[in-house]
Amino acid sequence: MRIHAEELLTFLAVAEAGGVGAGAQILRRSQPAVSERLRALQAAVGEPLYQRAGRGIRLTAAGESLLPYARRLREGLGEVENWSARRHALQEGSLRIAASNTVANYFLMEHLARFRGRYPGVQLQLRTGPLTDNLPLSAWDLLFTEEQIERSGLPPHMELEAWREDELVAILPQDHPWVRAGRGWVRWEEVLAEPIVWREPYSGIRRRVEAAIARAGLRARYSVEVTGVEALRDAVAAGLGIGFASVEALDKVRWPLASLRLEPPHGLFWTLYLMRPQADFQSRAVRAFLDLLATPD
Repeated sequence: MRIHAEELLTFLAVAEAGGVGAGAQILRRSQPAVSERLRALQAAVGEPLYQRAGRGIRLTAAGESLLPYARRLREGLGEVENWSARRHALQEGSLRIAASNTVANYFLMEHLARFRGRYPGVQLQLRTGPLTDNLPLSAWDLLFTEEQIERSGLPPHMELEAWREDELVAILPQDHPWVRAGRGWVRWEEVLAEPIVWREPYSGIRRRVEAAIARAGLRARYSVEVTGVEALRDAVAAGLGIGFASVEALDKVRWPLASLRLEPPHGLFWTLYLMRPQADFQSRAVRAFLDLLATPD
């Protein structure tokens, strides 16, 4: 017969208290309820665990042999309760985040620093780089992407939402003739007449710009291709061509470059997306980080 933890803990309380009535008081249970659990335990063991001795009890050999197992169970449950309390208080846990380089560097780092300051016991794992088609989405608690993911491509317990919107602009040296002329925007025909510094093919910014050029009925020119945001900055600053960047990112890094709006008069915008677990599947660490994202600095 199966032995239940409640029965062992009841036996332990009675044994240490020296009687059924005293054990019932410790457990805050009625004496009949305690006696019923003891009977069930003895039935599962198949032999008596204690004998009546006046107003108290005396353990049998089987009861004495069972006692250390019951104590280890109590200790183990105490450790589980302590673990649960630490998880509730976010004194331990883990948070696994994947993000593209641009999102990680210019949109996430300050939030991660705030989270670390509040919950230093939570282990953070951040994976940055191109979010390629073979990225195992289910291996991450949160994923920040520059591309929309079809519902069929998401793990069953995940959902995708628009996280924030930002403008994309052309970046160019401060001594460029357009900048010296005081221009605030530039048309695609003008951009395509200049050398262009492109990010790597997996770059979300590059994909948005290529799509906008195609919508305008034009063909992109490929002059220079670099990998990474810093390489883009250095190439544009050196005069290798015009690049494209996020307005919010430029506000944070303060590059020594100028920027012009695209697709006048409204500009070119892009949406960043967040893949997160549905509410019932969110860990406490995930909920805390999402709350932090929604809270101003």
